[in-house]
Amino acid sequence: MKLYLLRHAAAREAWPDPDRSLSDFGIAQAQKLAALVDPAHFENVAQIWHSPYTRAAQTAQIFRENAGISAPFSECQFLTPESDPRDAARMMASLSCFGKDLVAVSHNPFLERLADLLLEGSGRAGRITFGNCTLAGLSLECEPTPEREFGEWSLEFLVSPKLSRL
Repeated sequence: MKLYLLRHAAAREAWPDPDRSLSDFGIAQAQKLAALVDPAHFENVAQIWHSPYTRAAQTAQIFRENAGISAPFSECQFLTPESDPRDAARMMASLSCFGKDLVAVSHNPFLERLADLLLEGSGRAGRITFGNCTLAGLSLECEPTPEREFGEWSLEFLVSPKLSRL
């Protein structure tokens, strides 16, 4: 199983926070990121999960359209900045038996904590830094067990639109 973790692109300054939409720069970021990736990486994606926040939903939509992904969307309440990453990690690990891949679009500090939890099991943020519109590709190496409830994951890549001159 592959898990693609994507932080939303740059958003406008507005209130309330969940309703903040992408800025023009954020839209361009999401388009640039999609141009950087090979669509073949996403052929096995079964779903695109995204936070209920507007900026995450918009990033998911732009990325899906521009990266050539055909998987359906699923709005997930457990992908907000304040969510407990252990809940999402359990759900993601439980999908491993289906042999399909997943894209999850969310926020910080949630994504940094989730990535650390999957890669090391500690749940402390900081090992991987997710700037706006950063995409991490993780690969499940070993299925979940009672001793390692989220399975064992490895980081395959980390990419940002900052790498591109587009």
